[in-house]
Amino acid sequence: MADKLISLSEATSLIKDGDLLGIGGMSLYRRPMALTREIIRQGIKNLGILTFIAGLPTDMLIGAHCASQIRSCYVGFELFGFAPNFRKASENGELEIVEETELTIVLGLKATLLQVPHLPTRGIRGTDVMKVRKDLKEYTCPLSGEKLVALPPIKPDVSIIHVSMADRMGNAHIDGAVWLDEDLAKASKKVVISAEKIVETEEIIRAPGRANIPHFMVDAVVRTPFGAHPTSCFPFYTYDIKHIRKYLEMSRNNGFSEYLNTYVYQTKTHEEYLDRIGASTLSKILL
Repeated sequence: MADKLISLSEATSLIKDGDLLGIGGMSLYRRPMALTREIIRQGIKNLGILTFIAGLPTDMLIGAHCASQIRSCYVGFELFGFAPNFRKASENGELEIVEETELTIVLGLKATLLQVPHLPTRGIRGTDVMKVRKDLKEYTCPLSGEKLVALPPIKPDVSIIHVSMADRMGNAHIDGAVWLDEDLAKASKKVVISAEKIVETEEIIRAPGRANIPHFMVDAVVRTPFGAHPTSCFPFYTYDIKHIRKYLEMSRNNGFSEYLNTYVYQTKTHEEYLDRIGASTLSKILL
């Protein structure tokens, strides 16, 4: 098996302008933040973003003018409130919003995995989703005569997923909730994994559930301890409440450019970012 362990900048070079980018994790949990910051540093533009429950990486990419389209069923920061860059861009008409539900994302990915032109559902018939999604078609089932909605496949060009550990060949293990990351990896043309630690394959084999994402689905692996910061990564650390509040306060008060300069552009590497955050801060979020 090929050694796929490469640098952060090499891994993000697999992402091209205009790609549909899948983002793993959910909300404030296990987001690929190191990869997100590197995408912004490299100035990749016009991305479509597909993610189940969107949060910090999506809001950052929108604010940095890297994203032009968002496909998700929610964009926000849970108890911390709205996503400021998403809200501003959507209100100003700067962002194409493809209305998704949890169901449409799940079935869209499943349709890609099954290599079928659509999957049927009853769930969104009669809802306003049908009014804003012209690619969803109502039809009559030839077997039952029932009215159904055809959901088209969703196939990301690249997905970025942060995991607990991986080996050099790309076998990746996720501790705790997996959410849609397995299907996201299976449906994507390319997959980039960032991992808290790089381990021998034997450790993956011994882990409960073993490799959630096997090596043949993965194109690149990057070692990124605290690679989900300021979001969480079980079982290593929780989310950094103070940093998330700082991000939101700066973004809501015309300070997003200052935030990017401080935590993205002035920190040329992930290691420099961790130095900027500080060991004392990181130690406080350890589980």
